[in-house]
Amino acid sequence: MSTAGCAVAGGIASQLIIRIGLILFGASSPATARKGFQMSTSRSQAGGQASSPRQPVRDKVVVITGASSGVGLETARQLAGQGGEIVMIVRDQARGEHARTQVAEAAAGKAPVLLLADLSVQADIRRAVHEVTDRYDHVDILVNNAGAAFSRREQSADGLELTWATNYLAPFLLTELLLPLLVAAPAGRIVNVVSEFYGRKLDLGNLQGERKYSYFGAYRASKLGEVLFTTELARRIKGSGVTVVSVSPGPARTNFAGPPGVLGVVLGVMQHTPMFKPAGQAAGGIAWAATAPELAGDSGGLYMRGKQLSLKGAATDQSLAARVWRISEQQTGVDPARSAVAAVSAAGGPGG
Repeated sequence: MSTAGCAVAGGIASQLIIRIGLILFGASSPATARKGFQMSTSRSQAGGQASSPRQPVRDKVVVITGASSGVGLETARQLAGQGGEIVMIVRDQARGEHARTQVAEAAAGKAPVLLLADLSVQADIRRAVHEVTDRYDHVDILVNNAGAAFSRREQSADGLELTWATNYLAPFLLTELLLPLLVAAPAGRIVNVVSEFYGRKLDLGNLQGERKYSYFGAYRASKLGEVLFTTELARRIKGSGVTVVSVSPGPARTNFAGPPGVLGVVLGVMQHTPMFKPAGQAAGGIAWAATAPELAGDSGGLYMRGKQLSLKGAATDQSLAARVWRISEQQTGVDPARSAVAAVSAAGGPGG
C-alpha cells in the first residue's frame, strides 16, 4: 500500500475508533462531582493498592464477586490495603488462589477468604451464600462485580441466557440472599458494578435473546438491568440503613473478553489509548463508592470516577424497574411475599 493509502487507512481507522468510543463510552454525562475522590497516578494506586490514612474499611467484611482478575482483583487489593477482610467469590480455583495471594500481600488486616462459585448457576450462588452465613454474622460491603459477554447466545445450567444470568440475575439473587447480613451491619453498602454504556431501552419480550441476539445488545441490556435493579432496590429498602449504588469503572485495560471480528480488533487497539485506564486506577472508583462516607444513605445513583452520572433513557423508568423486578423474582425462584427485600421493606418505612 502506498504512503498516501496508509495515511487514508490510518485516518479511517482513527475515525472509527473515535466513533466507537463516543458510542460506547460517551453516552452518559456527569451531573454532580462528589468530593473526596481523585483519580490517582501514584505508584501505590497504579499498582492497585490505594493508601488510606483513615482506613475506612478496617475490620469490615467485604464480599467481592469476580475478584480473580481485572478491576475486581484490584478493588479487592485496594480494600484489603485499607484493612478490610475480603471474601473473594471466584469461578476458577487456580486463578482464585493466585489472586488471593496478591490480595493477601496487600492486606493490612485479616487474610482474604476464597469461595468458589459459577455465578451463572443459581445453586452455586446459594451454596456460596451458605458459606458466607456460616462464617459471618454480618457483611459490611457487597461488591457485585463479576460480569461476562458472549459472542453467541448460550444458556446457563438453569436454562437462562448466559449474559443475563451472569451479569444481572446473579447480583439480583446474591443481594437478596445476603441482604439480612447487610442489614445486620452498622452501615451496609451494596455496589453494583455496571457500565456507562448500558442500554437505553429494554425489550422485555427479548430478555433471553430469543428473537435477536448480539454481543453488545445482550451486554448492554444486562447492564441496564443492573442500573434498574439499583434504583428499584434503593426504593424498596429505603430507611433500612443499607446504601446501594451503581458504579462504572469506566473503560479499563483488563482481560475482559471482547467481541469477535473487526469490533474486537478496534477495541483491542483502543485499550492502548488514554481513554482506557489501568485496572488499578479504574478500580479506585469502585473502592471509593464502597467506602465514601458522603454516599451513606444516598442510594440509587450511578457514579463513574467519583462523579455522579445522569440516568438516561429506560434507566429512569420506575414502572419498568418494577416490572423487571417481578420477572427477576420469577427467574430466580424468589417468593415476593417471603423475600428478604420484602421483609426489610416492610420494616424499613417509607421506601416500601
